[in-house]
Amino acid sequence: MAVKTLEDILRQKTREFLGSHLKVKAGDFYDAWKKGEAVILDVRSDEEVALVKLGPAIHIPLNELPDRYQELPKDKTIAIFCPGKIRAGIAYAFLRLKGFDNVKVLAATLDDIAGLEIP
Repeated sequence: MAVKTLEDILRQKTREFLGSHLKVKAGDFYDAWKKGEAVILDVRSDEEVALVKLGPAIHIPLNELPDRYQELPKDKTIAIFCPGKIRAGIAYAFLRLKGFDNVKVLAATLDDIAGLEIP
């Protein structure tokens, strides 16, 4: 189904969809990342990233995403990270509206990601 509006995205958000399609677990992401099939999009602020940087992540703060989303690959799964998941959800909706079909919210904490030993 082609996404054209925010209304289209919201209509897809059933309980089943939110549980299985919107999120990706750290381990599943890691498997795709090792195969070159996925990237992390870190939408935290510059200040947050200065405290704890995610090595392989593409860092685009949420407020810069409208001007920088073209930096993201459309041929890979984009796993969006932010600890509270609110900004990740906003970024998810925005990217879907911009034609990114394979977008997930990374269901992981900083500790989960650190445990994956991603360089």
